[in-house]
Amino acid sequence: MNPINELKQTWRSIPDEVKTFLKRALLIFIIWKIIYNGFLFNGRIIDKPLTDWSAVGAQKIIQLFHPKSIVTIKEECKPAPELNNKIACIDYLLLDNKRIVGVADGCNALELYILYTGFLLAFPSSNKKIKRTILFIISGIIIIYIANIIRLTALASMNMNRINAVDMAHHYVFKMIAYAIIFGLWVLFTKKVSKE
Repeated sequence: MNPINELKQTWRSIPDEVKTFLKRALLIFIIWKIIYNGFLFNGRIIDKPLTDWSAVGAQKIIQLFHPKSIVTIKEECKPAPELNNKIACIDYLLLDNKRIVGVADGCNALELYILYTGFLLAFPSSNKKIKRTILFIISGIIIIYIANIIRLTALASMNMNRINAVDMAHHYVFKMIAYAIIFGLWVLFTKKVSKE
C-alpha cells in the first residue's frame, strides 16, 4: 500500500475531537513561533520582564534563607556565538557579590507557559468553558512561575554548596519536575471537563 494512502487512512480513523485538538495545537504552535521569532525575540519584549521577574522571585527566596547577606541581581549582556553573535543577556544573582546562579532568557519559563496554555486552548471543550479555561491558564502560569523560582533557588543553593550534580539537576531533574507539574495540571483540566 502507498504510504500516503496509509497516512490518509490513519487520519480518517482518528476521532474528530482528537483531529480538532491536533489541528488547533499545530495552528497555535505555528502562530506562536511566527510571532515570537518574527517580532518578540530580538527586542526581548516578553523575555526581559519574565527573566527579571524570575530573578527577583529567586532573589527574594534566597534572601529569606540568608537574611544577614546581601542578594543582588546584575544583568550582563554580550554576544552569544550560539545565537549568531546576537546579544544575549543574563541576570546573575549574587550573594555578597559572589555569583550563585545566572538566569538567562531560556530560564524564564516562557516556553512552559506557552506549552501549557496552548494545550488548554487547543482542547476541544475550551471554547465552551471560557471562564474556566482562563482561570486554569492564570492559575497554571502562577504555579509554573512559583515552581521555576523554586528551581532557580535550588540551583543557586547547589552552586553555593558546591554540589556536583548541578548540570544534571538543571538539564534533567528540574525539567522532568516542570513537565510533571504541567502534565498534572492538564490532567486536572481534562478530568473536570470529562465530568461536566
